[in-house]
Amino acid sequence: METSRTGYVKKNIIYGYISTIISSVFSIITRTIFVYVLGAQYLGVSGLFTNVLGVLSFTELGIGAAIIFSLYKPIAENDKEKIKSLLGLYKKAYRVIAFIVTLVGLIIIPFLDYLVNSDIPMNEIKIYYLIFLFNTVSSYFVTYKTSYVSALQKEYIVTNTTTIGTIVTNILQIIFLVVGGNYLSYLLIAAIIGLLQKILTVIYLNKKYPILTEKEVKPLDEVTKKNIWKNVKALIIHKIGDVSVNQTDNIIISAFVNTTAVGLLSNYTTLNTLISTFTNRFFSSFTASFGNLVAKDSVEKQRKIFDIYDLLGFWIYGFVLIAFITLSQPFITIWLGKKLLLDNLTMILYFISLYLAGMTFIPYNFKVAAGRFDEDKWVAFVQAITNLVISIIAIKGMGLPGIFVGTIISRMIVVIVRPHIVYKYVLKQSAIRYYIRLTIRTCIAFAICFLMWQIKNVIFIKVSIWRFVILCILTAIVPNLIFLVTFARSDAFKGILEKIRK
Repeated sequence: METSRTGYVKKNIIYGYISTIISSVFSIITRTIFVYVLGAQYLGVSGLFTNVLGVLSFTELGIGAAIIFSLYKPIAENDKEKIKSLLGLYKKAYRVIAFIVTLVGLIIIPFLDYLVNSDIPMNEIKIYYLIFLFNTVSSYFVTYKTSYVSALQKEYIVTNTTTIGTIVTNILQIIFLVVGGNYLSYLLIAAIIGLLQKILTVIYLNKKYPILTEKEVKPLDEVTKKNIWKNVKALIIHKIGDVSVNQTDNIIISAFVNTTAVGLLSNYTTLNTLISTFTNRFFSSFTASFGNLVAKDSVEKQRKIFDIYDLLGFWIYGFVLIAFITLSQPFITIWLGKKLLLDNLTMILYFISLYLAGMTFIPYNFKVAAGRFDEDKWVAFVQAITNLVISIIAIKGMGLPGIFVGTIISRMIVVIVRPHIVYKYVLKQSAIRYYIRLTIRTCIAFAICFLMWQIKNVIFIKVSIWRFVILCILTAIVPNLIFLVTFARSDAFKGILEKIRK
């Protein structure tokens, strides 16, 4: 079984990386043309509506995570009747969610005046918003099918169809922008190709997995329903915390600063998206395998695997933090020009908040794999209130950097609580050693950030591509060399090498 898990993980990672590389190249090209043709205001509109629809995703209520977790065991046991029952419930739930999102999304339209702070006519804004809403709602009709494939540890199947859709969409968008297309045509292309992609994906999955179309479905037993509902109730609260931290920043910025500022920030979120797609896809590839591990292997083995992936998570997210802080300003200067830069303080705080989010990823995956949704549900309320209150107060006092003060403080709460849950209920030991280890590692990462910042100030005194290339090479070598010297003798590092050899 271990070999099987590793094989699926490899496939998911390889196809995921191919998809990410292709998407990244097209994204950079498309965004470059977008900025020069349409400008920062329209970037801001895209960023704002992405957050608004992200807030509406609250209606999903964590049902997906709860049902996917419930699928792990029947899939491992090949219990087809229970799988069909769970998928039937999932299908009904997402149809209701699609209706609610549509209804609430339409109710929001009269209030767009208060959210959008730009010179773009409001009639146009409403049309753009409706296209974003359509894209979001249509995805709910396929989610239960693609989630089943993910639970099978075969996410690469969906990845491949997404890659094809991305290529076609971006090529057409580039052509339309170059020949003088407007923002409306840009959005319509994505909507039409996205819809076709969803339809073709459903047809393919229905043919490959007939269980997705079987009509004779037995009702779920009461015990399973009770467990799912218990997890959903906990995940509703988690969803509040997630939405408040990850989907409100652009809304607050647009309302309290302006929509153009959202556009400036979106240049950095684009860089983050390009990299986090790699990192998140890499670690997400292990989630189903973690579920299998927790269901079948000893606590001692779970601890060993957790330590291995925890070091790997720090190494990757720590390096990403260092690279972003060192390279983002020079890169955007060369790519789009100084006029589209954020100030250094905002940039640094933004990337620190992302580092903290990354450091919760491995504990989160283990927690989800073990089905521990209920124990830390109260944290989401504290996180939501902390983020919104501090962000609004800080943005009024500090301006744009203040938004990330609230984000950082609220994420610190999760950084502290989530590992405690994993260690107490899954790994069955104290988390003290984890906190000490994380603190030391974070201090090392921050010290390297300071070192690389000084190196950047020496090398990038003038804007030039060759200076940037030298800086990239040093950024790739110096942090990883320090990490290697620091961690080479640890058992976790030896475990990483063993996994790589496999």
